[in-house]
Amino acid sequence: MKTLNTSQNIKNQFVVNKKQVSKNKVLKTSILFDKIESNLQSSLNLYKNSSDLSFKSIDFNLIENAYLNDKLIIQNNIKKLSTTEVVLNITVSKKEEKKQDIICSAVFGYTLEKAS
Repeated sequence: MKTLNTSQNIKNQFVVNKKQVSKNKVLKTSILFDKIESNLQSSLNLYKNSSDLSFKSIDFNLIENAYLNDKLIIQNNIKKLSTTEVVLNITVSKKEEKKQDIICSAVFGYTLEKAS
């Protein structure tokens, strides 16, 4: 676990399309969660011991809605890294010309399973 880069910061972007919204053109929460989870998994796969990580906890906070054609940025970084656990902090924000509004934040925790 000591080989991990603690300053790693992964960003993904996507534009909300017609297939991802409800009738009132709001991004479906399940789609947002899937995008976050995909971003998270791509980060975890970079870790040397990723196959030994076991899901521990999640704190998911939806702050505001995203709508059709919104440009969203999913960013994650390591909040805590030790020989027994990894905690990642995720933020999702709307990409606008002069500012970025955070629409969602989440914290995912994983424990490192020791090989027997």
